Amino acid sequence: MHWLDVLGYVASGTVFVTFWMKTMIPLRIIGIFSNILFFSYGLYGGLLPIAVLHGLLFPLNIIRLNQALGLKRRIHEMVHSEFDVKSLLPFMNECRYPRGSFLFKRGDEARDIFYLSEGRARVIELGVDILPGHLVGEIAMFAPDKRRTQSIECTEDCVLLCITEDKVLQICMEQPEFGLYLAEMVVDRLLANSRVDAARKA
Repeated sequence: MHWLDVLGYVASGTVFVTFWMKTMIPLRIIGIFSNILFFSYGLYGGLLPIAVLHGLLFPLNIIRLNQALGLKRRIHEMVHSEFDVKSLLPFMNECRYPRGSFLFKRGDEARDIFYLSEGRARVIELGVDILPGHLVGEIAMFAPDKRRTQSIECTEDCVLLCITEDKVLQICMEQPEFGLYLAEMVVDRLLANSRVDAARKA
């Protein structure tokens, strides 16, 4: 068998292999290898259309591979990095609550997430104080009924910054790391609430 025929069969085999690929990065790598083989086969075999086609597909596969690797790196960085909640502050509106007022009560409709800038608040059901620098009310945003799960009372005059649900969703689209940050915060808050509730019942 002539070496050119062998090259053609091997190149065809790489196309077959790509149909077995389940993830994008290995598929692009095999695709690049296939482009090199088919380009060589077309060039030495006098098959100009095949050489031109795979000569054009080669840089395209390189670009797509770089994009896939970049996305993988970005996801890895998001998972292993901390989101700075202060970057949200320019998107938030200031509101003030006097001492003794309720930020919201259990069962209220959840429309906003709050950031406590000044003062002190308290989770009534758990007896837990909230200090400046913390987000408040994020759990209800993920509840199916969008209802508050706890009551928050201002034990001091409070200055808060609030952000609407629509704005939160928009930022999650633009900054996926914020979505991961919220998910981690919700899980941590639920676990902490469970521990406090168990300690109160013990």
